[in-house]
Amino acid sequence: MQPARNFDTLHEAVSKRLNRLRLIANRAYLRPSNEFAESNREMSFIIIEFHSAIANFARSYFLSCTIKPKSKSGVNISCNSAIRNYADAIDAAMKACKNSVWRRSPGYAWTRRDEPSWHQPSTLINSSQEINCSYHTNILSAFSVPTRVFTDLTIFRNFYAHRNESTVSLARNLVTHYGITTTTSLHPTRILCTPTYNRPQPIILDWIDEVQITFDLLCQ
Repeated sequence: MQPARNFDTLHEAVSKRLNRLRLIANRAYLRPSNEFAESNREMSFIIIEFHSAIANFARSYFLSCTIKPKSKSGVNISCNSAIRNYADAIDAAMKACKNSVWRRSPGYAWTRRDEPSWHQPSTLINSSQEINCSYHTNILSAFSVPTRVFTDLTIFRNFYAHRNESTVSLARNLVTHYGITTTTSLHPTRILCTPTYNRPQPIILDWIDEVQITFDLLCQ
């Protein structure tokens, strides 16, 4: 995803990625138990791509806010006139989100590895405030939708990336938040393929829908 002068463009790009992940997730969920290995492989792909899509969207959205974009509803968005280019914008994000690092290296040409964690809502919220983004209130409102996805997804992403005793334990510790009361130690893939409370679909599909709603509100 790239920054865009119209949020329609950004919204369409991320929605295509989420729709693709939704299709694969639904397939993984519906597979019979004897095809668990395939479901596990698909879920690994979904979670890592999902996590990346959120981070890439947030970063592109933030940078878009610096080039006077238009929202889907036709609102013109502006920011501090001192932000002249993307480098200035990233420097502002560093100041807002990694201030101790920023103060140690004034004027540094930041790399992607230096940048704050874009998958965390606080990064976009604080960075947009730092540049006096005129859409800041809308950003706050979009992230007020109640969901655990922005915290819990990272825990599952770490499991699929590292697959060790620590990461599997952290993932399993989340089941009580989703009304899963089984005493069996479920594999993280089975957790994600389990409906929460009285929901008609599994956790992973709820997560994708919740992120889609958040992004719809950010771009509206």
